[in-house]
Amino acid sequence: MQRAGIELALNPGASIAVQGEDASPAFLVRAPVKAAALSMVLVQASNFPAAHAFLCSTLVDGRSDAPLSAQGADELLRIGLFAPRDALPRAVSYPLATLEASAAAQARCQSEVEALSTDSARAILLHLPDDWQEQELHFVPHHHGSIWAPVIKPSIRVSEIGCVRPATSREPALPLDNAATHEQFTRDGFTTLQDLLPAVHVQALGQYFRELAAEGYLARDDGGGTRRFMAHNHPVANFWHQQLNERVAQLAGRRTKPSYSFVSVYDQGGDLSWHTDRPPCEYTITLLVDYAPLDQDHRSPWALKIRGRDGRLHAVHQCLGEALIFKGRELKHSRDVLPGGHRSTSILFHFVDDDYHGVMQ
Repeated sequence: MQRAGIELALNPGASIAVQGEDASPAFLVRAPVKAAALSMVLVQASNFPAAHAFLCSTLVDGRSDAPLSAQGADELLRIGLFAPRDALPRAVSYPLATLEASAAAQARCQSEVEALSTDSARAILLHLPDDWQEQELHFVPHHHGSIWAPVIKPSIRVSEIGCVRPATSREPALPLDNAATHEQFTRDGFTTLQDLLPAVHVQALGQYFRELAAEGYLARDDGGGTRRFMAHNHPVANFWHQQLNERVAQLAGRRTKPSYSFVSVYDQGGDLSWHTDRPPCEYTITLLVDYAPLDQDHRSPWALKIRGRDGRLHAVHQCLGEALIFKGRELKHSRDVLPGGHRSTSILFHFVDDDYHGVMQ
């Protein structure tokens, strides 16, 4: 289909849900828009009359030859159901590594525990994203066995690696952080966490969410100057989120539970005004998974600023893969304007005390 000299095609990432009675249905269209953002539009006769008439003819009446007016084509283009053929969003997959490609994972497996199969991973209640459900995966241990990291099924048999199968308990036997880290978190309400996730997955997460934003699969937030793409409780982020709870509980000195995860892909010019967090963010881990350009020390020059319990301003410059845990409801925090030509992606994992019964979103 052509419109104003532009070749249009059906957006392969779009979905349509029919709502209401057959006599007067509405259509919820969810569509990624390349180089823009995820669009969610309720199409009704009152707001998109020509597109609504076309969808009624096609989806409700079952017509394969439904006429499409110029106005209808314009409306379908605006809601993202159609897109220019040279700007169709492509599917984005999480870049899973193979076990053979990860020498560190293989060495760790040899010295600690055997890799789990996908079925075993389900047995210990790992929350696998839908895209991973049917893949032949193994899960290798990370950070004293507190994290299970996915890898594509290796060509060698796991039994040939010579490891001992672990118990399926999710309670690590070893402390996950040293005494100095515990002391700083207790004293200051924030501390740096090293080795939170495997380096290969930090790189994969940065690439994955950056590409999702570029292809239009993330929502856009420009409120208050933030200028970012975002994902709330994304399945890939949630896979890691559930596994980090024991580390948070050990630092907090009490039982905790995950509330929600949040991915922020910041554009140049974005900032974060001074604030404290909402009730479901008693403890927050912020993990830097992508930044460019890094400074000469391979750190992000775009600091997360925290007003400490001591009254001083603390500027935290993270390396890729470095995480900071802080009590966001207590400590005010902010970021200055992201410089021109810079990009930054962080994943925030929020937690609450186990006896918390408020909102979790």
